[in-house]
Amino acid sequence: MNFADKLRELRQEKGISQAKLAEEIFVSRSAVAKWENGLGIPNEESLQLLADYFEVSPEQLLKNKENEQILVSKNQTIEHQHNIIIGLVVGCAIGLMLLGYLFIEPLRENISMIMIGTMIILLGVFNLKGNIASIHWYNRRKVTKENQIPYCRLHGFSCIIIGITMIISAIIQAFGYIGIGGLITSAGIIIGFSLMLYAQFKYNKGIF
Repeated sequence: MNFADKLRELRQEKGISQAKLAEEIFVSRSAVAKWENGLGIPNEESLQLLADYFEVSPEQLLKNKENEQILVSKNQTIEHQHNIIIGLVVGCAIGLMLLGYLFIEPLRENISMIMIGTMIILLGVFNLKGNIASIHWYNRRKVTKENQIPYCRLHGFSCIIIGITMIISAIIQAFGYIGIGGLITSAGIIIGFSLMLYAQFKYNKGIF
């Protein structure tokens, strides 16, 4: 088990949040989040504080520092590439919306719907990567560590479906097909929320 997984497991066994752990060992919450996401490893002082807090040896937490650094470097590269891709997608989406607003008059009345749909899609992409932070009340949910990724992905797919259908609907309605656009939006919302409910009952054993 690598350092990130070991740290997350120890923290969850103790029943504390990342913020609480950060407070206990005098670092920022973002530092703990980076460690658990495999995007960094603690320095010697922080490693010792972690070991003391969880009552384990530093070697149990960080068995092979060189291998961990290689893994962190790979994860940082992947994260950087993801950020670039998301940035390009956002830039293209904004550019297309501006062009549509400037040169396609029917779209002007529906630009807000397109923007909302785009934001929902971005939220879905964020969740697809397994990020639970955007799904509220996680610490009070019954989702286990093993089910976190599929749970997030179902929510991510739900958001993407809703966002895409909103954008398609807005474009169709802009050209006068209001009824068809409304049906597409309704279908997307029904499918999206059905997937969310499925995720809740499958992995959370209920809505709350």
